[in-house]
Amino acid sequence: MTINANSQAGKGKKISKPSTQSSRFLTEFRDFMAFLRNLWGILAGVSVFFPLSNIFMQIIPLGTFNDGGVLVWFSARLFTTFATVVSLFLILWTFGQRHYFQLPKQKATIQKQAWISFGVGLTALLTYLAGYYFLAISAYDVLGWESADVRRLLGEVPLLLVYSAFFSLLTRAFVLLGMNEFFGQQSLIK
Repeated sequence: MTINANSQAGKGKKISKPSTQSSRFLTEFRDFMAFLRNLWGILAGVSVFFPLSNIFMQIIPLGTFNDGGVLVWFSARLFTTFATVVSLFLILWTFGQRHYFQLPKQKATIQKQAWISFGVGLTALLTYLAGYYFLAISAYDVLGWESADVRRLLGEVPLLLVYSAFFSLLTRAFVLLGMNEFFGQQSLIK
């Protein structure tokens, strides 16, 4: 906060500078916005909303029991919200670790980490699909679960976790590739 020393209220008071914490926040925010301007940064930012797009396009099954799906205790909105929040947290956390990724020995492995995130994310998707269809087909016959059985949470909680893992790891892969390109451009400028 700055006080005008020429005004009546400002007589005899020191002019203060913005706090270190607020200037650090502004620097972080500017760096993050600069990061989001490159192609991979844009994809990373957009990938946070991939879970929301699944609600509209319905590519990954996410139906409730009343609609012919497997979810009884959790809703598709809960899955979408949780996956979006986890993805947003992951993009911000990974960007917050950017100084670690700028080290020369880490820059060499950043693409490898992106591919690993993508591969583990696809594995999470396949695990989700296998679990979803197992519950859809076998919950009554093999497991003996009724429609409102609390034991269904034993299937829905892991589904929620691997569904969110797929989207968040996909986001992480885009963030890592975005940071690789962003830091490459910055080193060319310097």
